[in-house]
Amino acid sequence: MNIRQNRTRSLVYGAIIAAAYVALVFLLAPLSYGAIQIRVADALVGIVPLVGWPGVVGVTIGVLIGNIPSTLGPLDLLSAIPTFVALVIVVKLRDRSVMAGLTAYTAIISAWVGYLLALVFQVPFAITFVYLFIGIGIATMGMGYLLYKAMKRVLGNGA
Repeated sequence: MNIRQNRTRSLVYGAIIAAAYVALVFLLAPLSYGAIQIRVADALVGIVPLVGWPGVVGVTIGVLIGNIPSTLGPLDLLSAIPTFVALVIVVKLRDRSVMAGLTAYTAIISAWVGYLLALVFQVPFAITFVYLFIGIGIATMGMGYLLYKAMKRVLGNGA
């Protein structure tokens, strides 16, 4: 496969992941926002260890677009930055421990969203962080890890 085909494949993977993320956020909007949330779209973070950078870009763009109607307003668009950082950590940890990467993602995003909710709505950060960690953890460490295992099995050991 030549470089052009690899770039095209990477672009397609990123676009599909971004579109799927946005669709899941919008379709499941009541669960996707707030202090108590299970953003099912975050299960797609489980694909990132398998596809690498196209997954990082796809989920980051998905978060950016998915947060446009957020109750936090335009401030929530900044969430793409910690999402990108957390996804880079997922990629860096994928050869050591996929679960460690998913846990790091969950902690970073829970802290960020908890901070934003505390800032905008004056809710207590600590309890909000715990609720977020549980909800985001269900999506990433639960559903995302199951998705990772299933996709790894489908794609074979060469994934």
